[in-house]
This record gives sequence, C-alpha cells and structure tokens, in this order.
Amino acid sequence: MAHRRSLSSLSFCVAAVIATVGAVACGSSDDSKFNDGTSSGSSGGSSGETVFGGTSGGTSGGTSGTSGTVGTVKPVSATDACASSNAGVDALPIYLVFMVDKSGSMGDENGTNVLATKWNPAVAALKDFFADPTSANIHASLAFFSAPNNACSAGSYATPTVAMTTLPSTAFASPLTLQSPGGNTPTLPAMQGAVQYAQSIAAGLTGGEKVAIVLVTDGDPNDNCKPTASTTTNTAAAAAAAAATIKTYVVGVGNGAVNLDQIATGGGTAPHIQVNTTSAATTSSDLRTAIGKIKKSQLTCDYALPPPPAGKTIDVNAVNVNYTTGGATKTLPYSAACSDPGGWHYDSVTTPTKIVMCPSICTTLQGDTVGGKIDIIFGCGTAVPPGEPPPAVK
Repeated sequence: MAHRRSLSSLSFCVAAVIATVGAVACGSSDDSKFNDGTSSGSSGGSSGETVFGGTSGGTSGGTSGTSGTVGTVKPVSATDACASSNAGVDALPIYLVFMVDKSGSMGDENGTNVLATKWNPAVAALKDFFADPTSANIHASLAFFSAPNNACSAGSYATPTVAMTTLPSTAFASPLTLQSPGGNTPTLPAMQGAVQYAQSIAAGLTGGEKVAIVLVTDGDPNDNCKPTASTTTNTAAAAAAAAATIKTYVVGVGNGAVNLDQIATGGGTAPHIQVNTTSAATTSSDLRTAIGKIKKSQLTCDYALPPPPAGKTIDVNAVNVNYTTGGATKTLPYSAACSDPGGWHYDSVTTPTKIVMCPSICTTLQGDTVGGKIDIIFGCGTAVPPGEPPPAVK
C-alpha cells in the first residue's frame, strides 16, 4: 500500500485529516523543486529569488529577512516567484486491529441478562465509530472471540471477519449485527491471532504508519484450552512480544476487568480503559470515548514527502510548511531540535522521507476542529526563526 503522493502531475487534491477532522487540501503544481546535484552554491535560492530566513543566494539559516521572537518568520506563499510547486499532504494513516469479546458474559452476567447494557450498546458504539466521517485517515479490521470450533488455535483468530478497511465504512455493520454472545473467553489464542494479523499488516507498510491492536473484553481470560489455557499472565506475554512495534490497547466492558491492566501493561499501554455499563447510554458513550483516546494516542504528526523524480534529490533548504485554519495561513518555522515547539523538522536531513511536527503545533493540529490543512511548498528558501540554522549548510 503506497501512501506517498508524487508531485509530477499538474494538479491534484488530496484529503488531509488532522486528528478527528476531515480536511481537504488541494494544490496545483508543475514539478517540485528538486536538487539535480549540479548546483555548486548554497541552496538558499538563485539570484533574485526571495529567500525567507536568510539572504538571497545564501544559506537560509541567517536572521536576515526575519524579525520578532523565535517562531516568527515571514510567510511563504505558493504564489511567490520562488515557489515551483505546492501540495496538500496527508497525515500518515493509522491501522487498528479490533479483537472483540463475544463470550457469554457479554450478554449474561451470573444469570442476569445484560445485553441491553453491555453487548448491544457496545455493538452500537462500534458501528458508529466505523461509519463516522471523523474516522477518516484510519483503517480498521474486526474479529471476534469466544469458544467456537478450534477456539484454542491462534490461527482461527488471525483472519478477521472484516479485513483491514479504510474508514469510514459501513462494511462492519452487518457482521456486528449478526454476532451474539456465547461461550468462554479464549483470550490467549485471540491475542496471538490478533498479533499475527497486525504483523502481516505492518509488513506491508513502508511509510512509518502505525499499527495497533484494540482488545475489547468484559473480563479475564477463561477457557479450557490445553495444554495452555488462557490466563492473564500468558495473554500479557503475547501482547508484550509485539509491543515494541505494535501496541495493544485494552478496553474493559463491565465489572470483571480487574486484571486487564496486566494485559495493557504487556501491550505497552497501561492502564486499561474501563467502560461503565450502568446504562446503555453510558456504555455506548464510554466506549466511543475510549476508542477516541486510542485513536488520538496513535495519531502522529508526520507527513510523508513525495519521492523525488529519478536521479533527483529534494533540496532540503527549499521546503516550507504552511498551516491554514479558519481562513488564516501561517508558515511554520523549521526547527531541527524543536527548540521552537511550533515548528517542524525532517525525519532525516540527509535522506528525508517525512516532515515531523514539533510538540506544540502537533497538539494544535490534533485539536483542530474547523478543517485545517497542511501544505508543503517547494522552491523557496526554508523559513527559520532568528538564530536557528538552516536544515543543511552546504
């Protein structure tokens, strides 16, 4: 699956999603400005070119052309003479592997029918999340676990009921409707199967996208699997085995989740997130809130750079990042070590593949609820705040 977009076309429009907001970022361009390796001077700009954060024809790291406090830079626009192209960009998508407990206690708790406060509102909340337009830029899969045939086999849980699907989608609604609670809670093989599937998804991603498992369950592991029955300890160990690259989030639905923190600890996300089941409305609301927390924790502020044409390399000193929200556009400063928390930097100056936002602007982007967008402008000297060096001094 390729998520980087080439700038070789004359025009395009891509959907940029910031946190929970679907924002459309459009741009037109001819070719981006790339360095063909023939220039012997610095990359601040050619003669007569406006260079922000530096001097024309020199490096872009000086204070000439900037004024004010750290983070204050002159704006760079796609209409500037130096701009050769611009493009709206996508934040890197996230991939969530949902493993949902449909054991008997999700519908019957010690002889008490709890369908109305556990299973039914949980299903409704999941349907809403998968179909919600604000779930854009997220991909999700869905699997269930209880005690069917081969309940003790990890392989029986490694193929989800709904394969990894781009959200929003209605593909999850019917499978959720058709399920009903019953049987024991074989959490260990379900966890192992979820890890196998998550790893297969991660293996096909090359742009730094994140994959995580979301385990939704109402209680502790419980099955008759031999020789290794599900226990909290070995389920946590299965989550821990993948946690370096794939986190596991545990959502407890109901009152039987006293040991789920141990599984969440193994998955690198402790404590688990508890959902209150005192009423259907509370269950549904709490589950939506829990998924929202997971989504936000997985969202990055990384934006993939397009690959350069064959034989070319990106001129790292001639890239600018603009953030537009509420009708106002701001050029974000380059800040290699994020000394300016409202700035950005490359993942690597020598071999850049991503633009990474610094903490303050990242928080702003994730909290944007009015449809902001990020644009990358190629060709003009990179804007840096006073006293900051350029991305590369040549």
